[in-house]
Amino acid sequence: MLMTMIGDEHSSRPLTVAEIEGQRIGILVDTTSEWSRAVDRATIHITLSDVRENRFLALNGNARMSSDRAVIDRLWNPFAGAFFDGKDDPNLAVLFFDVTEGEYWDSPNGRIGSLIAMVRAAIGGDDKAGDHGSMAD
Repeated sequence: MLMTMIGDEHSSRPLTVAEIEGQRIGILVDTTSEWSRAVDRATIHITLSDVRENRFLALNGNARMSSDRAVIDRLWNPFAGAFFDGKDDPNLAVLFFDVTEGEYWDSPNGRIGSLIAMVRAAIGGDDKAGDHGSMAD
């Protein structure tokens, strides 16, 4: 989920990550959406999850839009075709999100693993049900 401000309101929407390179996330986006015009003006917040692995991230950072056709070609994939009129769509751009800070949560996998970890933490057999920390750690 990507959160921006629209006026004085928080506004969130689901997006699909096309690339992660170091501290930078690349996402294909539609430049005609109201929220995309707010991207260059503020800190952006992104949350990511992998529920199969019980891993979660909350990230803050700065973002900018790019219409670089070479980058769009490199990130284009069949899934993106469901949302855009091809990789030559004039409203298609790449949102680059540069992480400045964040936190992570990592719990045991699966429902049973999570349940066992919570029970162990509750009865004192383990002092925590997973890992949590700063992305700076």
